Amino acid sequence: MPPRNSNGVGNMIRGRHPVLKLILVIGCAFILWSLNHPNSPISFRSSRTFSGSSEERAGTPTNSYASGTRAVSTFHKVTETCTKTVTNVVFLKTHKTGSSTMSNIMLRFADNHNLTVALPLKNHWELGGYPSYIDRRLIDPQLPKYDIIGHHFRFNIEKLREIVREEARYITIIRSPMDNVESVFGFFVDQSPFNDWLANVQADTTALRLHTFYDKPESFFTKDTDWYFRSKNHMFFDNGYDVTNTDESYIDSRIQEMDNIFSLVLITDYFDESLIMMKHRLCWDWQDVIYIKFKMRIEEAKTEVDQDLGEKILKWNHADYKLYDHFNKTFWKGVDEYGRDRMAEDLKTFQVKRDEAEELCIDSYQPFKKKPWMLGAKLRPKPSEYCKHLAWSETVYGERLREKMYTSIPGLKEDSEEEEAKHQALFDEVAQGSLRKD
Repeated sequence: MPPRNSNGVGNMIRGRHPVLKLILVIGCAFILWSLNHPNSPISFRSSRTFSGSSEERAGTPTNSYASGTRAVSTFHKVTETCTKTVTNVVFLKTHKTGSSTMSNIMLRFADNHNLTVALPLKNHWELGGYPSYIDRRLIDPQLPKYDIIGHHFRFNIEKLREIVREEARYITIIRSPMDNVESVFGFFVDQSPFNDWLANVQADTTALRLHTFYDKPESFFTKDTDWYFRSKNHMFFDNGYDVTNTDESYIDSRIQEMDNIFSLVLITDYFDESLIMMKHRLCWDWQDVIYIKFKMRIEEAKTEVDQDLGEKILKWNHADYKLYDHFNKTFWKGVDEYGRDRMAEDLKTFQVKRDEAEELCIDSYQPFKKKPWMLGAKLRPKPSEYCKHLAWSETVYGERLREKMYTSIPGLKEDSEEEEAKHQALFDEVAQGSLRKD
């Protein structure tokens, strides 16, 4: 007789229908697997559609890169000392840190060494769907890997590793938070979010509006306003993190993550010293880091940050303060290893070369038409190609490199008007969807 079993179905399966038993086992296994993989496209619990969820389409997946619950990336920077010119470099261009000059340096280097560059779509000056995390679909041209990245984008190491080589060096630039905030406010004062929040404020100068905002920033600030992140921890945001998360362990863990990733964090306040360190870390030449000043605000447009205002800025931008404090110390530790006397001699050499380039190329600095409080470099009559390249903005240089890549890379074809329109629609969907998200 068969063993006793209260489940007649079980007896039937074991005794008479082995195929049915196999199907039941497989079904149970799938259910268990599905419960542990809810985001799989074949899971019965999946909420995804073919085109992705609304958050994914907006560039903000459920487990956002900015999230405090995301584990710190295990990626670690290349630590070996360079022995030849490094030609794979990702430069994160942060906002209002003197980074336009850095973009010219990166793009000029790519041009001189015939390297591939990740460029924004036509008629855009920020890369990959900013303020969304960098999205490879919104990069031009479409290539498997890029040698150089040098525009504004929002950092995400996992997305970047898909489009650059493992040996790439990661570099960014930050600035004293008080100077950064003053510069951000001065540049964006007529744009969102400031023109939204301060529309009814009786203050006819940038200085008064800045003081008004920082007297009580929490009364103005809301994440329901487009570009809200310009007003709080902007550098922290560009590096991919949540500007409103005040948990100290979150801030510290993200700064440590940056420390693990970036081969060098340049300091705007010590720009020439930073370029000398970059030249050293990347085995570049002096000509690779020579620059001329790009944009300068007239003195009348600047706001003096006194002690009281400075303390308010540092309190409101606490993550940026900790970010700067950490990497400023790290930078000078690197200078000590390089040698202070060596740095002093290199500074003299560099400043002579920089002044020679400015004397050779620059006639004067003239105000921009749309922003008369900003001055831009005007070249001397009949400038050389060398001078033109030194003075090109990332927009102008980007167009040169775009044309160069499309004409020199076999099989690469520019988008048709229809394809450009599709990319523009995708850009609007991704970028606009991130204006009020982390």
